[in-house]
Amino acid sequence: MSVPSASTRQATTTGRTEPGVAVTCARDGRSHVVPHAVLAESLASGSGQCSALCGHIVLPASLASPPGERCILCAEASGVTRRPPRRRLWR
Repeated sequence: MSVPSASTRQATTTGRTEPGVAVTCARDGRSHVVPHAVLAESLASGSGQCSALCGHIVLPASLASPPGERCILCAEASGVTRRPPRRRLWR
């Protein structure tokens, strides 16, 4: 069984494929969706910053830090919706 490399895999949420990678920004602490091509270009150029789907300029946080809260604008732009809140059933 072959496993695709990390650069070619796409993150899935609720069965849908996101058009990029979720990257936590060190500035605002939110997790933004960055297209694969944009992330690869910023890594190749050495700029250290990339543009998210929402237009925010992302300064990637350390990989040791936990993922931040999802950016609502990126979620809307990528078509990934939030999960509905869990309801408690009192019986």
